[in-house]
Amino acid sequence: MELAIILLIFIFVSRKDLLELRSFSLRKEKDKLVLMLGFGILGLAFLVAGIDRFEQMFEIKFHPEILFLNDWLKSIPLNDLSVYFNYNRPIILKILRAVYHYGFFVPVIFLIINAVSRRDVRGLSMLVFGTFAFHYTVHFPYYFFTEGHQIWCVKGVAIPLFRTMSPLDHVFPSMHASMSVTALLLAWKQPNRAVRILYTIFCPLVIFATFYLQIHWTIDAIAGAIIGIAAVEFAEYATNNGWLHIHIGRISDLRGLFRRPATKGLSSRH
Repeated sequence: MELAIILLIFIFVSRKDLLELRSFSLRKEKDKLVLMLGFGILGLAFLVAGIDRFEQMFEIKFHPEILFLNDWLKSIPLNDLSVYFNYNRPIILKILRAVYHYGFFVPVIFLIINAVSRRDVRGLSMLVFGTFAFHYTVHFPYYFFTEGHQIWCVKGVAIPLFRTMSPLDHVFPSMHASMSVTALLLAWKQPNRAVRILYTIFCPLVIFATFYLQIHWTIDAIAGAIIGIAAVEFAEYATNNGWLHIHIGRISDLRGLFRRPATKGLSSRH
């Protein structure tokens, strides 16, 4: 139910962009290109998620952590903002639980859909280089080699609200924060004013939810925000230097190589 409500909000706000899909045609080269890029970004997300699951299994079995952060996290002043919140309002808990759950991927998914709808190749390039692959690549060393528990686990206080019961210790830096900052900065480049307003409200709310639900420390969000800004800067650099077109050209050449029939000389070799 919560996901349906969030999706309806994003659909309503993005309706101006989504209506442009009515003129979409696979007979047009640009339409085919943006569709390929959109599905490519989603495929990249699934690939990264699969690698992440494999990495999690490896961690659980072999415990490669060499840095243990709990004492450091507890020692930083004002690092636990959850002590300032009131947890006696079920409706707030329900809203923030949903925002935390779905705020990781829904904003990025709609940025992809909107970019495809507008035939925005530059926007899709920014998403290729600034979202899933970049974030997991940067976060991976921290998650693989460090151990840091969520606030509720360190404090040992299970207040009656949603909890992320994970056997892993992926708390620093916050990927919810990094992805939210990246989505916000990319949304601010959108021509649709309503989209910019929605992301300005929703993305910071995702970060706030991680504090409220006793998941992330303040330093986690700060580090995640820095990564989110770096992701957009990297995406700008890659896009301005035409990396997307270079990679598309290489993929096209590779496809052509596999489709090319073997010559007589090559086919007779053993």
